[in-house]
Amino acid sequence: MYDPLLRDLVDEASHDEDVVGLLLTGSLARGDALPGTDLDLRYILTDGQSRPFRSEQRDGVLLEQGYSDAATEAAKIDAQPMNVYAHLDGRTLYDPQGVLAHLRRQAQKRFDTYQVSEQERSTTDFLLQCCQDKIRVALAGGDLLKAAFVTGTASWRLMEGLWAANNRPLPPNSSVRPHLKDLAGPRDVEALYARLFLAETPERVQITLELIDWIRARLA
Repeated sequence: MYDPLLRDLVDEASHDEDVVGLLLTGSLARGDALPGTDLDLRYILTDGQSRPFRSEQRDGVLLEQGYSDAATEAAKIDAQPMNVYAHLDGRTLYDPQGVLAHLRRQAQKRFDTYQVSEQERSTTDFLLQCCQDKIRVALAGGDLLKAAFVTGTASWRLMEGLWAANNRPLPPNSSVRPHLKDLAGPRDVEALYARLFLAETPERVQITLELIDWIRARLA
């Protein structure tokens, strides 16, 4: 259902004098999309041009369309490492001047040379310690509900910690699962991730504590 729409979008981009690149991002570009997923598109405009973000329905598909010129897109990659994933996972649909190819090389270099700052390591370690202490106090007091609540609210902090402990830029939340494969540890991280969210409550709490221990040992 997507190919005809993508062909139409490429044709439109090729006839728009302000568009020099069209990048498909997200799950469809990665190849792990579910039926009914939306299309995430990044348009690269000529120097100095900008357009507001657009969201629209076409042929029963939600289109999420972002716009920037090459300099702005390059600045986003430098300023926010999370943006590398759009280019590393993305699928180039239209790139007559090689602008997207250049941005992809920049994103790859940013990914390969990324280092977590000492301040970020320290902050992440402190916040995880706070979660760890709250869970342990709750368990010691026999309050599984409170321990489960802290476990649930700490899940994103755990993801931040996992990527920081591996010296990798954190992906957007929709890309976390596909990029678990980038992590050197902990062992069986994909299985741990599944159990963290799908196991029974006592096991989820225990896995959270184990992951915090693993992360903090590597952030110290």
